[in-house]
Amino acid sequence: MIKFLKPALLIIFLISAQLVQAQKIKYKDLFPMLEAKSYDTAIPMLKTYLSDSKNADDANANLQMALYYEQLVGNYHLVEDSTAIMESADSALVYLLKAQVLVDDKELRKNDDYYQAYYRRDLRSGEFGIKLSDVQLDIENKIKAMKSIVDHAGQIYASLFAMNRDYTFCYDAYTGFVKKHETEAKFYLMSQQEQLETLQKMMDYTLDIREKFNDLRTIVSLTGVKGYSPELEFRRIREFGTDGMEEIDFFANDVRAWDYGAWAELAYSKIERDVLPMKEGLVAFDKKLKAEYESMDGLATVKFEELTLEIDPKLLKEMKELEDEPLPETLFEIQIKLNTYDFITKPMQNPRIEDMEDVDYQVTITDSLLSIIDNIEANAKTLVEPFITEGTNKYPALVEGEYGGDFGLIKLRQKMEGFVDKSRSKWEEKNEEALKRSQWAVSTDGADSIYLVTNSDGEAPRYLSDYYSIATHRDDSANIFVIGLEMKGSESKGFFAKVNKSRTIEWKNTFSLSKFKVDKTNLLVFGEFFKSQEGSVSAYVFSLAESGQNNMIAVSYDMAGKNNWINPINAPKKPVSIKMNDIVKETIIYFVTEEELETYAGSDSPYVVIDRLGNVR
Repeated sequence: MIKFLKPALLIIFLISAQLVQAQKIKYKDLFPMLEAKSYDTAIPMLKTYLSDSKNADDANANLQMALYYEQLVGNYHLVEDSTAIMESADSALVYLLKAQVLVDDKELRKNDDYYQAYYRRDLRSGEFGIKLSDVQLDIENKIKAMKSIVDHAGQIYASLFAMNRDYTFCYDAYTGFVKKHETEAKFYLMSQQEQLETLQKMMDYTLDIREKFNDLRTIVSLTGVKGYSPELEFRRIREFGTDGMEEIDFFANDVRAWDYGAWAELAYSKIERDVLPMKEGLVAFDKKLKAEYESMDGLATVKFEELTLEIDPKLLKEMKELEDEPLPETLFEIQIKLNTYDFITKPMQNPRIEDMEDVDYQVTITDSLLSIIDNIEANAKTLVEPFITEGTNKYPALVEGEYGGDFGLIKLRQKMEGFVDKSRSKWEEKNEEALKRSQWAVSTDGADSIYLVTNSDGEAPRYLSDYYSIATHRDDSANIFVIGLEMKGSESKGFFAKVNKSRTIEWKNTFSLSKFKVDKTNLLVFGEFFKSQEGSVSAYVFSLAESGQNNMIAVSYDMAGKNNWINPINAPKKPVSIKMNDIVKETIIYFVTEEELETYAGSDSPYVVIDRLGNVR
């Protein structure tokens, strides 16, 4: 029982001691300290004094306690000391309200020494004194000020907290984008509905921050508290990943924030206006290419000019603006080349593929097919990681919807590898065969042949054939006209032949090399076809062999192989140009340039003229 009595007795003792202490304090002794603002000493004593119920209604004591808390309010920072300033303002308000009731005329007459701060001259009567109305007005103004702080300080802190929270969301979202995407363009490409929703929130939150900050400035002005005048400056994000990366404290006096809202608005607009429509266009373009491919499977014929032979320039430009090597470009190139290959190799679409008689076409088309196969191979090789996964993330609608995802791209690569191996073997063989056929002309009975590769092609293959080709000319019907030297027997002759597109010799005529010297050790003989009258074909051969009297021979034949004329010419040098006068039908062979001709003073003729009948002058 004694154990329980001891704490109770201690409490009673302390209360009694405090009451005794309060009774000992005389307010007239305490007031000078309060007036001097010696609050460290005076306030504890004042609190003790007011704790006595006999002193609780002391008007000036309550007023002085209110003034003390009012001073604390003035010394605190509105934001940094938000809790303390609210508590002090609330305490000041309690004592002010009490003092407002207690201070009356009787109080002023009895304790006028405590109210000397209100001693002033009455403007109407001219007398000096203390007026109750002045004291009450001052108390009323202080009550309004404290009420304003109590009412608004919490609101200010809540607004700052909300702004800081919203800004932190924007900061976290933006820096998250930067960490995940190397460039702004990659962010655009990777963005889906989730990212668009985040960008919208960033725009909304930034707008809220602007509005809340404007409201905050108004609220701060209503408190009347000095020392806090918030300013907000928004900085534009100009360089993705560099700007906007540091955190900002909205509780600071001057806030220099990053304008995440403006950045988000531009990004949202770019994605919604450009990127998403582009992605839709990519899917549509892919469907178009595949529809063209499928259209060639049936019996219907497709015109080559109806095929899509290149990627839509607008789509390609839009993709290239965002990245250098977009996955869709690779996929489209593969499909376009597959479509072209399919068209060329299917007789239903391209009957000429079976025309083995058209040797030039077979050479050209097999070259083209091998080029197509090389292109498919090069593009298919790129379908590996991380290109596949990154591309799938950037273009999910295209890859997932049209190719079966990243696994579908792997299967496509494997399919193309098999296609390339099989097709290349086939068309390399056909190309080699066509090339060999293109180099030889053979008579219908197989007894005669001409090697069509000329010395201008870097070879002197006279040992391969009885005929050494010096120059060739192709007409619009794929016929080849060839002029050269016949190497049979002891005496060389010139020959002129027509070879059709199947490399069959239609006709071959020889002509005499009268006094035309040929050095058989190196065959320094040159030739060229030149423009002649309609229905004829003309050419010349020129030899650099020494001591030849006629080192140049010009010949002309009609299309049936009938000789028009043969003209030996003693040329001073190899011709530099040959022109035809269409009016008089004369051929002019120049041995000097037109510029040299204007000042020519040599002994040799600078040109010769062959008239329409073949006469030389």
